[in-house]
Amino acid sequence: MQARKSRSNRPSRDLDDLRWDDARLFLALWRGGSLKAAAEQLAVNVSTVSRRLTALEERMDARLFDRTREGALPTAAAARLVPFAEGMEQAAVGFARGLDEFETEAAGTVRLAAPPGLVDHFLAAALPELFARHPKLRIELPSSVGYLDLGRREADVALRSVRPTTGDVVARRLLVAGWVLMASPAYARALGRLRRADRAHWLTWGEELANLPDARWVHAEVPPERVRLRSNGMTGLIEAARAGLGVLILPAPYRRLDGLEVVACTPKLRASLATIPNSELWIAGHRANREVPRIAAVWDWLVELFEDAS
Repeated sequence: MQARKSRSNRPSRDLDDLRWDDARLFLALWRGGSLKAAAEQLAVNVSTVSRRLTALEERMDARLFDRTREGALPTAAAARLVPFAEGMEQAAVGFARGLDEFETEAAGTVRLAAPPGLVDHFLAAALPELFARHPKLRIELPSSVGYLDLGRREADVALRSVRPTTGDVVARRLLVAGWVLMASPAYARALGRLRRADRAHWLTWGEELANLPDARWVHAEVPPERVRLRSNGMTGLIEAARAGLGVLILPAPYRRLDGLEVVACTPKLRASLATIPNSELWIAGHRANREVPRIAAVWDWLVELFEDAS
């Protein structure tokens, strides 16, 4: 073989020409101990292994294996390169398998946090449509009045009445809605056109949620003796209204619920209701997970669901 050039003067483009196939060849020779064994491992002929080894040694500017009758004997230079070649091998395996666990379809579990009222009266009944589109999804509904922390990944997607302002969160407003008075059909007919709040019995939030805008309106406009039920549970209030116990203030999309009717009221009373700040609904999730297929599928379904409800 020709005399080697000084390493400091060797053109850097030689190293640029190195390929993963060179490392495979090198490791096959190191592990097989002969040109023949390397050829069998690589599924090529011996002359190809010999030719590629010569080219590799030229590029590396070093003799890596001595060809002897006993086989291909590694030199000290080869021994020094082994950990680097094995590192390339591990990287190649990682590259090939790097997407094994990467989601390419909407499958797996999504934690969807939402207020209990939305879960009970909108989401649960609409889930069959979601599963018809994405049968490999699994949904967890940790419904709670309190907020789960999206930044700490306590939920994948959340529905909230206010826009999140902390954490690396992406959010979109789904709807803005006014308020309606709802009651059972029989009680709504009995009331006729409601002129004053003190002419009806009322249902409203309990003490823990007394700061909500609709609860504050009831506190300001309805005499305490006309409030028949206070509860922190949306479903309990709705069921009481269906049973004819009283009038309940609800966001306008709830007018579609079975067993309830909108209570007619005078323009003056409607104007009073209009002073309650509009109800908003926001969808939010951690920015890093927004495009994960299972999360994107739930996100898109919710957007469609509440576009139809608005």
